[in-house]
Amino acid sequence: MRKILLLTFVIAVVALWIGSGIVLTAMLAPEAGSKILAAGDPSGSVGNPTSALVREVTAYNVGRRSQTSGSPCIGATGQNLCRLIAQGLKICAANFVAPKTILNVEGYGECVVLDRMHRRFSHRVDIAMREEEVGKALEFGIRRLQVEVKSGLPEKWIGPR
Repeated sequence: MRKILLLTFVIAVVALWIGSGIVLTAMLAPEAGSKILAAGDPSGSVGNPTSALVREVTAYNVGRRSQTSGSPCIGATGQNLCRLIAQGLKICAANFVAPKTILNVEGYGECVVLDRMHRRFSHRVDIAMREEEVGKALEFGIRRLQVEVKSGLPEKWIGPR
């Protein structure tokens, strides 16, 4: 009887997992994913590939309590994201890399990970926009884009916590 219950449970979990559309490799190994060939390589050989993943990319408005936390300008790294965005720094939130990592998002450019997201969105990148750019963030929507993980920034560029 226990074996039948266990088998039924396993089948149900697998069925839910398949129906959810969650990609297991992205959850278990963020570095696993598609590879982009180095530009200008006429042979088409892998040579020196750049690792990139297709991720869901969204946008949020820093400074809006309804989209952030009780301290809407303070990111997960303890820095004032409202001030940094006003200075022109591109900031994003992501859970699959360490804070202060640079991500190169297709069509957007490089952003620095200075914030985190709810764990149910651990596969996403969330681009931070100014508080008054709500329409722009809504227009951005949810996109599936190439995201390249680059190295982190030196502490002197971002400042202390």
